[in-house]
Amino acid sequence: MKRSPQGAQRAAFVAELERVVASPVFGGSARQIRLLRFVVGETLAGRGAELRAPLLATRVFERPEGFDSVEDSIVRVEMSKLRRALERCYAASPAAAVRIELPRGRYAPVFVTGPAATDPAQPSVALRPSMDSHPAHGPGPTSLRSGGIPDSADGPVVAILPFTSITAVSTSSSAAAPGSEPPEPGATGTRGCTVARGLTDRLGDLFVRAPRVRVLSRAATLDEAEARGARYVVEGCVRLERSALRVTVKLHDTRRGIQVWGRTFDRPDVDDRLFAVEDEIAREITTLLVTLPLGAVHAIESEERSVHPPRSAYEVLLRFPRWLATFDPDLQAALEEHCARFLDLDPDDGALLAYSAFFQVLSSWTAAGRDHDLRQAEGRARRAVALEPKLANAHQVLAFVLLDAGDGPAALAEAEVALKLGGPLMFTGFLLTLAGDWERGTAILGKHQGWTKRYPGVVHHALALYACRRGDYAAALSDAEAIAHPTLAWSALDRAVALARLGRLAEARAAGCELAAILPEVARAPRGVVSRMTADQALVDDLVEALALAGVG
Repeated sequence: MKRSPQGAQRAAFVAELERVVASPVFGGSARQIRLLRFVVGETLAGRGAELRAPLLATRVFERPEGFDSVEDSIVRVEMSKLRRALERCYAASPAAAVRIELPRGRYAPVFVTGPAATDPAQPSVALRPSMDSHPAHGPGPTSLRSGGIPDSADGPVVAILPFTSITAVSTSSSAAAPGSEPPEPGATGTRGCTVARGLTDRLGDLFVRAPRVRVLSRAATLDEAEARGARYVVEGCVRLERSALRVTVKLHDTRRGIQVWGRTFDRPDVDDRLFAVEDEIAREITTLLVTLPLGAVHAIESEERSVHPPRSAYEVLLRFPRWLATFDPDLQAALEEHCARFLDLDPDDGALLAYSAFFQVLSSWTAAGRDHDLRQAEGRARRAVALEPKLANAHQVLAFVLLDAGDGPAALAEAEVALKLGGPLMFTGFLLTLAGDWERGTAILGKHQGWTKRYPGVVHHALALYACRRGDYAAALSDAEAIAHPTLAWSALDRAVALARLGRLAEARAAGCELAAILPEVARAPRGVVSRMTADQALVDDLVEALALAGVG
């Protein structure tokens, strides 16, 4: 017989419920509070196993009997929002004695009690009271068991320490004449402190928006951040001298006790654009550190977690950079399987929906994935945007899907939304370029390439098309060869076009044969294939003509 928690344990769970609904994260959201109170109350009453979408729809959201979760996604959407709200709440209160968690794929919450395991050699596993377990010996409180995904299967915990301001003191002051007045603190020192505080706040805002990153709030020192569970700690200092700004940023890995990343950002003549520069640097730091999938934090996590099968959707996302670097068919098949499995567990995972849609479209340019259902990819991308409207990655992927479907104006509009929201600038620049905003898109790509050497070779596809559009086919060939993925059709297509225009027809025909082997449909409908790559119809005409010279079509 199922038993509900009793006595002091139940009182602790109820008290935690009241603390959570009063927290700023919920902000008085009546719908979310009502949903949380209902699922917690039913679970504590021993009816957690009976929680289903139709029950929640009628009892919480006042939907009529006969609710159809296929036609109406309110339960999935609100449960997903509630799960993320709880994650944000406990990121701000990591030392809570009791935690209410919503495992993905379930409607019944679990209650995590006591500290997590602290053996540094093992993943930390929370103890959860089982709502469905039978007591071993007669009546009493529900027994505790080890039951959830280890904390290490989730995203990384990052702390941002308050940035400091360093005010330069003129060396001539020490040689000043006796009795002269010491220099008074000037406006530069005050403004430096303001920039330091502003950068700290802006980074917190941007980091929280990054998928799968949990941001620890209000840590003052590296030791405090480590003690509160942050593996990664960001610290920085600001120097503002006259109109020149220097920001130095470091990333520490507390588990290994080492600094793993550092960068200095210099900006001259910032007097009239201080806020814009502050925002620009904060976005660069966010891109370099915590943007999926290429940020430095995720690169470290990927290296450590790739030794075992993925235990969470986050660990699936960490495998994308390796596939983008190799387009390995075996890894491609494994990624497809992993995406399907974790989307079955949580159909409302906006980040995984977005990346799986991106994967479907990009892999359709390979021989192994050319039969993918692109309509399903568009459905996933649109759903990701509906679930996570503030997630830049979701808008980027929808732009990519729309571009592939031939809707250039809609793709450009989604890329603009992604640009405003932040997110990976490299991908946004790639999309803006192919959607027709050539100058701005390539400028962003060039800037991003200056920041980091860790970018996929596929980026050169946009640069190759831009060079073709300018008539610089030698540059187009150089970028086409830099793609360096023989299983990706873009590589062969771009080389065939550039070689044909350079008059190297034998090599162009060889590249055309490679292209036809990957995508046989290009021989039947070259314009249809090329139109998936760019919204620029004049460029489409030029590419189709060059492919004909290469013996394609």
